[in-house]
Amino acid sequence: MAANPYKKREPNIREQVYGMLRQDISLGKIGFDVRLVDNEIAASLNVSRMPVREALLQLKNEGVLDGTSRGFVLRVYTPQEIEDIYAVRALLEPPAAQLACVNQSKVGILALEQALSRIEATHQQGDPIDNIQANWAFRSAWISMVPNKQLVDTMERLHDRADQARTACLQDAQFRLETMQRAKAICTAFSERQEKQAAQLILENLLICGSAYCIKQAELLA
Repeated sequence: MAANPYKKREPNIREQVYGMLRQDISLGKIGFDVRLVDNEIAASLNVSRMPVREALLQLKNEGVLDGTSRGFVLRVYTPQEIEDIYAVRALLEPPAAQLACVNQSKVGILALEQALSRIEATHQQGDPIDNIQANWAFRSAWISMVPNKQLVDTMERLHDRADQARTACLQDAQFRLETMQRAKAICTAFSERQEKQAAQLILENLLICGSAYCIKQAELLA
């Protein structure tokens, strides 16, 4: 019997290692002082060195890591670079949110509501790592309803350049609370098909978070 061309394949070792590293970096588990060495990671995961090396090089090409004479380290984005990235995101994401709102689906809205419930729960638990994951799920839910895949790809490349600052900010209960309140408003705008309101709320959230992350990044680098 011929293989089903539409069946989703399992990720290979390089993709698995890449996903693991990307998640750990984005959750703040890998700090600026950590050196990522391919053979050490390979030994800890009991895999060969080459797929680990390829995963690290992919992260370097994406601007997440910098190469050194011995291994890789997180690329340190300055507050100005983070501000510039958020300025570009502010141009792209509000119109994308408007498209998503017009193109919304029951499945997408359900995913948005479920992610919001996770944001509320993780805020109460006080765990910034779980809260970050919940906020990612929320963002992914509305982005999944954007019909322009080129736009989605561009937005994804600009995401997650303030990982350490984001984690530090979400340690603060008041910041988590305000983030949750904005997510509630965004969810309501989507569910009620208020596309202009959704775009405006996404813009406001980007401006607030971008400013907070720039300030926090400056503190971390100091």
